[in-house]
Amino acid sequence: MSASARAGAVAAPAREAPRRGSLRDRQLRWLLVLPAFAVIAGTLLYPLASGLWLSFQEWDLARSPAPTGFVGTENYLRALTDDPDLWTSLRVTAVFTALSVVFTLTIAMLLALLLAGPGRLKVSARTLLVIPFAMSPALVGVSWRFLLNPEFGAAAGLLGAAVPSLRGTALLADPTLAMAALVLTDVWHWAPYFMLMFIGALASLPQDTVEAASVDGASAFRAFFEVVLPQLKPVIAIAVLLKTIFSLKVLDQVVMLTAGGPGQATETLSHLIYQTGFRWYDLGYAAALAYLLAALMSVFAALYFRLIRGRRA
Repeated sequence: MSASARAGAVAAPAREAPRRGSLRDRQLRWLLVLPAFAVIAGTLLYPLASGLWLSFQEWDLARSPAPTGFVGTENYLRALTDDPDLWTSLRVTAVFTALSVVFTLTIAMLLALLLAGPGRLKVSARTLLVIPFAMSPALVGVSWRFLLNPEFGAAAGLLGAAVPSLRGTALLADPTLAMAALVLTDVWHWAPYFMLMFIGALASLPQDTVEAASVDGASAFRAFFEVVLPQLKPVIAIAVLLKTIFSLKVLDQVVMLTAGGPGQATETLSHLIYQTGFRWYDLGYAAALAYLLAALMSVFAALYFRLIRGRRA
């Protein structure tokens, strides 16, 4: 055998080795992510598929321990054409979402402008303001239910001192005031989170643009609206979408604070689903309502991911 042939015979395995190694690497990668896929399938995909199947069934848990029959799209048609409670809850959800998004992001932006930057006092204030966000939504609802109690609630006492006409008023028994209380608790809970988001966004802005506006004689008010705010638009858009999704699915605070009352004044769609499934035991219809809510939230989630991909691009 010639020297060139022997060299080719020796070099051939060397050329095949990387292919075998890369195949093993690919198999190893899939093997390592397999537990994560199993967890996702067990905790997300299976419940979603089970809920979708249940939404096409008739199941009154008070009468039968198992679904009693396939009804197709009857649950969805009932929801969209023959359930005034659904439309009432959609209206309440829209009002709550709009008020919550506007007030939460406005207050979060004001706090971010006030507390952005270094300084021991600012850091301490930011740390204290994060405490409401660290609390669970159910605990927020219970706490504010006590605070708004007309007999011994601290918040109700302060409000009565500021507005004498509300002194001794059962705030959660009035439809308008109950909605205001629900929005207040949601803003109190979520504003610190978006404050931190806006502080991070402000820190990432190029300071030369702000300094140039200051050199040109622009006031702080004008510099914010004409220089800072336009650069924050992508972050604000993401914050609006995130807060909209959070508001659409609010449940814990409604259950613990107002229980959907008085009447249906604070009956959000998620609370209607909860009531339908766990109070009236109409599980098939509750699953259909849940998928209608999921479809609505999917629209905002798709917009959110589209914005995220656009920023990365």
